[in-house]
Amino acid sequence: MVKKYRQNLIQFSYPDNWELQPPDRSELPQEISVESPDGCLWIVTIFSANHDPKKLFNEALKTLGENYQDFEYESIKPESEPKPEKAVMANFFCLDFLITAKIQVFVRRPFVYLVMQQAENRLYDRSHAVFEAITTSLLGSRPSEPTHDTVSDS
Repeated sequence: MVKKYRQNLIQFSYPDNWELQPPDRSELPQEISVESPDGCLWIVTIFSANHDPKKLFNEALKTLGENYQDFEYESIKPESEPKPEKAVMANFFCLDFLITAKIQVFVRRPFVYLVMQQAENRLYDRSHAVFEAITTSLLGSRPSEPTHDTVSDS
């Protein structure tokens, strides 16, 4: 089954066994995350469209590089739709685990979305399709699975 997060103009679908962490404030920027039982994490930070997506993206990479040992990344050009403004695949160590992450920035007026999906390296490939489905649902396309609507009050 799939749950839906809906709040104001933001909505996306996510697996019902993943835990939602809603934003802690009503004004932008907002951060929303969902985490799988095995620690795979999808995070979106939402900014108003008047923010420069490339600057936000570069600031995110800089922050990650300052916070994680051996942070390395490589620019990618995703083949799937929707296409991001910028995207990288990254690897870094956290608590002795090698983490693989995909960081992307999308512009969909009235917002700029900074999306990071991450998992322990050995779990990333198996979670990739779920990450992509969540991102696709956020950006306006519907996942092919049936949904069970759940409205978050947060």
